[in-house]
Amino acid sequence: MHLILSYKNLIFISLLFFYISCKPNTGKNKLPDPTDSIANTLVVKELSIEIEKNPEDAELLYRRAQIYSNTKYLNRAEDDYLAAIVLDSINPLYHYQLGRTLYAMNQTQRAAKEFEKAILLKPDYFEASMKLANLYFLVKEHAKSVAILNKCLQQDKANPETFHMLGMNYKEMGDTGRAIYHFQTAIENDPTDFESNLYIANLYAARKKVIAMDYFAAAIKLRPRAADAWFGRAVFEQSMGLYKSALKDYRKVIDIDPEHYLSYYNVGYLNFDLGMMDEALRNWNYCTQMNPGYAKAFYMKGLLFEEKGKKQDARLNYKVALELEPENELYLAGMQRLR
Repeated sequence: MHLILSYKNLIFISLLFFYISCKPNTGKNKLPDPTDSIANTLVVKELSIEIEKNPEDAELLYRRAQIYSNTKYLNRAEDDYLAAIVLDSINPLYHYQLGRTLYAMNQTQRAAKEFEKAILLKPDYFEASMKLANLYFLVKEHAKSVAILNKCLQQDKANPETFHMLGMNYKEMGDTGRAIYHFQTAIENDPTDFESNLYIANLYAARKKVIAMDYFAAAIKLRPRAADAWFGRAVFEQSMGLYKSALKDYRKVIDIDPEHYLSYYNVGYLNFDLGMMDEALRNWNYCTQMNPGYAKAFYMKGLLFEEKGKKQDARLNYKVALELEPENELYLAGMQRLR
């Protein structure tokens, strides 16, 4: 009996060594060796002892892998998931969890393969399908993402996350109509969907549609401290000539996020347009203090000084703008006017 167990253990160790040795060593994706603090915790110690006693129990390896994954010891989690798969290669959950770990390690190609294996073993694996669709979206393979999401809708016709992801894909594909339709459907199934409201608002705003205001208002109602919603509405109001409302919303953004340099830039631009030169300069100074690499603000300060006849100050700001963006024709023209 002892010989049989030893023989089985030898086969397991050989298979495990072969499987792990096949892992691609990408270098940059490998995390630095963590300390052994997690290994010394009671629950991991107990699991490790059980694994040593029962090396063919895939579930034990899976449980330890989950602890490693949850505590960000991703390389250790990967090794345990791989070992569990050697023992039980037809368990879709193991492939799915390995895919999630690889995804967190930015190994997207390997992650996609594990999600695909999970779906092959369990065709109605909704969570794996959504993860794979999201992965394809991130690597800009939108047609593949849409195909998977449409299959997900066959399993759950009212899932707001699926409609939201479809909207995201169509937005990136430039199909505004379908994007808005799917974002709206997501909201119908989940009225608390802040992101879908904001995406619709921005899509309508880009088309100068007043209905954008309704969706900005809905987004702000859902998250009153969301600076991006207030900023989006302010930009739309500015584009529609509603300067007072825009200024009010920009100030709200600054109240929420005092380092929101784009709001300072836009407030300065509105002040400049209204002839309030000192206010404009003050806001552009704030902008360049918070983001010294924002060339547009230096150019506008140069333009302001040029209009005031302060050529030396104008030249200095145009010079900084050109150092940041040497090929910008607008900035070059400003410098040439002074010459």
